[in-house]
Amino acid sequence: MGCGNSKPEPAQPARSGRVQRPGQNTASMPTGGPVMVPPTYRDISGMPITHQDFELDRDTIIRALDHMGQYLDQRGVNATVVTVGGAVNTVYLQSRHSTHDVDFFLATPTAAEHTVIHEAARSSAHSERSQRGEIGANWFNNATQLLMGRDIQARLAQSALQQNVIVHQYRGPRGGIVVYAAPWAYAFCGKLNRLCESNARSYDIADAVSYLHQYLLANSRQTVSAAEIKQWCRDFGKKVTDGVLDQVNARYNTTYRTRPISRP
Repeated sequence: MGCGNSKPEPAQPARSGRVQRPGQNTASMPTGGPVMVPPTYRDISGMPITHQDFELDRDTIIRALDHMGQYLDQRGVNATVVTVGGAVNTVYLQSRHSTHDVDFFLATPTAAEHTVIHEAARSSAHSERSQRGEIGANWFNNATQLLMGRDIQARLAQSALQQNVIVHQYRGPRGGIVVYAAPWAYAFCGKLNRLCESNARSYDIADAVSYLHQYLLANSRQTVSAAEIKQWCRDFGKKVTDGVLDQVNARYNTTYRTRPISRP
């Protein structure tokens, strides 16, 4: 599907793991594994090309998603995706001014829909670049699925639909895109995992508080036990410590004047 992009067209699915066209970069294609968006482009020496990140504010993300929706509508495709991370904060919660990408996943990592979703995202990036400025080839990507098992991915996608928090949507007469927020408990555990690491970012604890607050509101709860949170983290394969939970409780108390994480 053409979109007028100056970047090389991604190779079409083939039996071999890599398809190369004369004079163009190579796109590594799936051979039964997860389908990556964008695909891994390689230079002439075979080394992966690293995509540059750009800060995307709320208006830019919405405009880019609307372009994706229009592209999909023209092709009669309805795309339902789940997003986790900064796009939720920037677009839905409006607790951050910007983020550098929209992390998404589908229920199935090998779904054929990834191809047209990639084409739509690439068309959107080209439109933004020609009219307003660069947003990057990696602005809409599904690298987050590499951090979750296939069974967890399917379960999270189903839970996101049940939670029914729509970050953004564009619906045309023939198709479009609906972007759901990942389950709050999963997003919260992801932040707890980050806070356990040495590369935690300044906004991670604020994000953790926001996600926990949304979980409590959605489930009409005022507290959640530390034991329950630790079980969530085990289920999702995330790390957590008592010290991190204490930090979150303290920050939550600063923001909302209550400590929701209870201990025996």
